[in-house]
Amino acid sequence: MPLITEKLITLKNAWMASHITDAEFPTPLSEKGLHLYQLAHSELSTHIVDSMTSSSESSLTFYPVDCHPLTIRYALVYSSYWQQEDQQQAVIEYLTQIMFDADVNAQLYVGFHKGKPAATGMIYTDIIEDKNVSLVSDIHALPLPNQTQMMLDMEQYLLSVAQQASTTVALQK
Repeated sequence: MPLITEKLITLKNAWMASHITDAEFPTPLSEKGLHLYQLAHSELSTHIVDSMTSSSESSLTFYPVDCHPLTIRYALVYSSYWQQEDQQQAVIEYLTQIMFDADVNAQLYVGFHKGKPAATGMIYTDIIEDKNVSLVSDIHALPLPNQTQMMLDMEQYLLSVAQQASTTVALQK
């Protein structure tokens, strides 16, 4: 894995953990959620995206997460990655702790299908070796019959957004 990719993953993971590790009184459930998130992400692979396939009409409407109600929707959809309800609850507790500052390098997205939250994704962008680089990650969709298509729609949308802002884009899945 290229050094740039490793740095991006480290920075993204540190930012994601900071919502719990920097909290004055994190709940045991949010700490468990962070552990589940980190465990799941340790098994993912990452590669640099050289070119992008042309995107077709998407079944999703995309919204950047810029308020707490969208953070909750993001958490509810993303938690469906885990099968057990107690794990889902821990991940929801963890993800709803995410706070955004004006200078944050991460942008979460929720994709709505027929007016309901159905898919998630993230772009984490930073400057490494004097270049804007982005990591597209956390792509997931509700376990519906069109789950694979929604995840592909989210991936293509985020790659398109990231490639407009960065010279190097990596995809983690």
